[in-house]
Amino acid sequence: FRKNKGNIMNIKHDRDQAGAKTMQSIRGIEKDMGVNYSALKKIRTELISLTANRHLYPAEDFPLDPTGGDVIYRLSEDNDHRFGLYGSVGSEGKSVSPHNHSTWAVIVGVYGDEVNQFYQCTSGGKEPGPATLEQTGSFTVRHGNGVVFMPDDIHSIQTDDEVATLHLHAYGLALDHLRERLMFDTAACTCARMPLMREFKSA
Repeated sequence: FRKNKGNIMNIKHDRDQAGAKTMQSIRGIEKDMGVNYSALKKIRTELISLTANRHLYPAEDFPLDPTGGDVIYRLSEDNDHRFGLYGSVGSEGKSVSPHNHSTWAVIVGVYGDEVNQFYQCTSGGKEPGPATLEQTGSFTVRHGNGVVFMPDDIHSIQTDDEVATLHLHAYGLALDHLRERLMFDTAACTCARMPLMREFKSA
């Protein structure tokens, strides 16, 4: 038992140390390059390097909710609520409607596949109200790759794996401070403020 507990603590310590080093690099990238696709691609490279050693992210450290629901694990957040890093765990059939982030976002895979659909607004979409979208492409995020988003970029998420998936999400502002996000209803051709995420777990 002691050995197992020690191994768990060592993994968490190593994960926290590796994450802190990566977030320091990300802060430097944004400071030096600003917020643009070139900078976000460099951030993506840093996060892919962080997840290269998947033993730092064992599935048992990132379980689903006891009811089988999806969970967001807060891994890092600056004191001023900048540069948040999260582990997003999804159950089979996880689906998130089209939305933006109102800050930059980078998503990379650890376990499982996450299908991202990309959209652009053909009308509206700057504030709550009428809005129409056109799908422009798709990409499957899995271990070793990732996607990047500027604040106004729009995507949806779908997972169909039979086992829980884990992906790392980095943001330029903490999730529970993203008050300007929009979620789109493609059937009704409208968009509305996305509810703030307020419940996080620790890993």
